[in-house]
Amino acid sequence: MSGHERVRHAPGALQGDVGAGGTTGTVIDLRDLGWETWQDPELKAESAVQWKLVFSAGRTPTGAISMGLAEIAPDGVLPLHRHEPAEVYHVLEGRGQVEIESAVHELYPGRLVFIPPGARHRTSSAGSSPLRFLFIFPTNSFEEVVYQFED
Repeated sequence: MSGHERVRHAPGALQGDVGAGGTTGTVIDLRDLGWETWQDPELKAESAVQWKLVFSAGRTPTGAISMGLAEIAPDGVLPLHRHEPAEVYHVLEGRGQVEIESAVHELYPGRLVFIPPGARHRTSSAGSSPLRFLFIFPTNSFEEVVYQFED
């Protein structure tokens, strides 16, 4: 670590009707969700990542987990960072790599990854198509996840 960390919180909540939850569950159609990215212009410029936040308290009547669909542009990267909650990836499309505490793991459709709490990690796309994966946190909302980026 270089001694300099950039700390970023997840972006603000989307507006709109998210339907009923409770004991009947919550159903979301990904086509109804817009893509989001970092609000910080510097981070946005260096990180070729966008996401659709699917489940997150405050946006949906859900709790206990937050989940989204991430997309890293071809040959793009989600820079080295860490956050307190553990995270799970489920790769849907594309190819790439995730580096977790210096251990490099290949990413391809069907691959699942567990990232321990506080682990330093970076994720990159390889090739001519985007890397798409579901990300899941054991938090009530995505806003609880504080990304600490390292230079």
